[in-house]
Amino acid sequence: MYKISTLFLLLLICFSCNKNSQKSACGAQACTDLFGSVGVMFKDKDNNPVSVTKYSVVDLRTNDTLKKVLSPTANLIAGYEIVVDDSNLKDLSTGGDNLKVSGTNPATNQVATGIIKVSGGACNCHVGWVSGPQTITFN
Repeated sequence: MYKISTLFLLLLICFSCNKNSQKSACGAQACTDLFGSVGVMFKDKDNNPVSVTKYSVVDLRTNDTLKKVLSPTANLIAGYEIVVDDSNLKDLSTGGDNLKVSGTNPATNQVATGIIKVSGGACNCHVGWVSGPQTITFN
């Protein structure tokens, strides 16, 4: 019985790994079923969250404006904006793109901008933050 249980467990692991594998020019990858996203927090000079208006994300490599996709966590945290999620994966390069993230403070009409680098593309299973600020502050 122990040998049958062990064999069944090994087969189950093998089939579950193959189900989520991707084969590409980058080689085989084991991807999770999680839905990834990258976001930024907008804050004022007193470190209070700011729910921005006129929010935009421009990919500086392609000069395209990336569409804001509503994901399950959208608008749950004041001041937090999702920059990209896995639905934007093919919009980004594997090594990462610099994205210009901008928002307007509705109380002051001041625009705050930050540039973050985010990876995606064919060789990644999910979008990922590479570098840049995770908080954008209004002066």
